[in-house]
Parts: sequence; structure tokens; C-alpha cells
Amino acid sequence: MMKKKISIDLHLHFDGSLSPENVRELARTQNIALPKEDSELRAMLTVDPDCKDLRQYLTKFAFPLSLLQNARAIEQGMYTLCRELLDEGCIYAEIRFAPQLHLDKGLTQEMVVESAIKGFERSSLLGGLILCCMRGDANAQLNIDTVDVAERYLGKGVLALDLAGNEAGYATESFRTLFKRAKEKGIPFTIHAGEADSAKSVCAAVEMGASRIGHGVRSYESEETMRLLADSKIPLELCPTSNLQTAIFKSLDEYPIKKFMDMGICVTLNSDNRSVSGTTARAELSLVCKHFDMSIGEEKSILQNSVRAAFADDSVKQKLLWLIEENYR
Repeated sequence: MMKKKISIDLHLHFDGSLSPENVRELARTQNIALPKEDSELRAMLTVDPDCKDLRQYLTKFAFPLSLLQNARAIEQGMYTLCRELLDEGCIYAEIRFAPQLHLDKGLTQEMVVESAIKGFERSSLLGGLILCCMRGDANAQLNIDTVDVAERYLGKGVLALDLAGNEAGYATESFRTLFKRAKEKGIPFTIHAGEADSAKSVCAAVEMGASRIGHGVRSYESEETMRLLADSKIPLELCPTSNLQTAIFKSLDEYPIKKFMDMGICVTLNSDNRSVSGTTARAELSLVCKHFDMSIGEEKSILQNSVRAAFADDSVKQKLLWLIEENYR
């Protein structure tokens, strides 16, 4: 029997997860005017109900990013997010963001990362940071800088790298050289793939050396891709509500999590963006388990998958597995 509602979030974007309370505090310290009504503020942070695709979904990031352009704001925003996670029963989180998107007011990527690490470490939450490289036309050097900063802070608050952004516009395989650099430096990485692009994007990410796949939900389109994931033991970071909002699926009935599980693929459930999607990792776990009539044992197994998939050392994983075992005893 489960004692309390705990969660693990492996796929959580910093800029997409600022609560209204966090936003109000960040705006107050920077003398930025905000709507008085929380409903208006939430509308600025949350995806529109008629969202048509990932590109439209991504437009919701500009406003919260504008509040995270100085060292104090980044540290405080990260700290507040981590405390909110702890208050909700999150026992471990990996929070990702792109340092190159926080340079508008003169910070360097290194300064951005140092501030984020300070905020995370102040909170006492278990976990760390994932640094995102970004899909784009004119940011090749910025991506290289992100890889180099990740190497510098690996094991000192930074856990891994990622590739995020408009997957449909910028093919995963075109970033092979960048992630070859990461692999040579010994930096583990996950890659957003199989979200806005097809299963071929997932295969490219696996071939490039990804330890995990961000989303990867469109792997269901290819039996070969699903076998590759199962055989390679590469976990999927599933985010169901986000995938519905970006119109990958029309309803949760179509969501292929059971198919993945039946194929022996390691699945995890995550929030993606707590504010943009209006959800939490715990809500995603509860939603899916209820909808697909999963047992308590299956729920527990998904949490254990998250531990095994985490970019954490063995001592942290043992602690997390113990916490899960105790909670479901």
C-alpha cells in the first residue's frame, strides 16, 4: 500500500516550470509589472487550449525566460522551483535548461550555470541540472560553449547534456558532430527525439550515443525502433499531457505507454513543463496509471525505472530505491 504520493521528475524544463508565485517574486525584485489577477498571469504561462503543435507550444517560453536574465533571478528562481518540488513529495529531480538563452543582460553561460547550481544546492533536493544545447541556425558556437561548460561542471551540479528546441525544423542527426564532442569528453546526454519528428529521430539519437530519449513517444510508429530501445535498454522520458497539448495524439486512449511496456522498453513519466502544461510528475503518474488501470505494482515499477534511468551515482540511486520501497511497503 502506498503511504504518500511521491514522484521523480527526469524531464523538467526550468523556464517552463515557474509557478505564478515564483514569477511574482522574480518580477518584484526586478521592478517588472505583472497582471494583478492570477488568472491573467496563468494565461501568460500556460499553453493555449487550442495549441496546434510544438512550435506554438514553445512560444510560451519567451515571457518566463525574460525574468531569468540575471544571476540573482536564476538562483532564486531555481531555489523556489526546487522547494516547490520538495513540498509536493518529489524525491529527486533533474532540471534542464539552455544556458545560452539567459545571456540577454551580459551573463556568460558559465555564470548562468553557477547561479542555477547555487539555487539547486540551497534547496536540499536530490538531483541536479541538465544543460540543453538548442536546435537552430546561428548558434553552433553557443552549443559548443554549452558542451564545454557541462564538462567543467560535470559532477559539480551538472549531470548531463540535452538537445532541445524545434525538432521538426532541425533534424537530430545534424547534431552528430556536437554530440561526438560530448561523448569524447565523457559527458552523458539525453536528446529530445521522436516528439515533433518521426521514429527515425529516435534512431539517430540512439546511434549518436544518447543514454535516454526525451519524449521518444513516436517510437511507436516503428517496430524496429521499439526493438532497438528495448534491446539497448534506453529509457524514454514520457510526458503525456505535453504530448496531447502539442497534438501528437488526440486523446490519452491513443497514448502508447502500454505498448512500450509490453515491448520491454523502460518508461518513465515526467512533467516536461509544470507551468506551460499545468501538470506535475506526480499528476502524470496518477493520470496514466488511472487511465490505463495499472496496478500499484506497475506504478511502483515506473518510479523504479526513473531511478535506474537517472543520471545519478549509485549511492543516490540506492537511497531513492529504498525510499520507494518504504513508501510502497
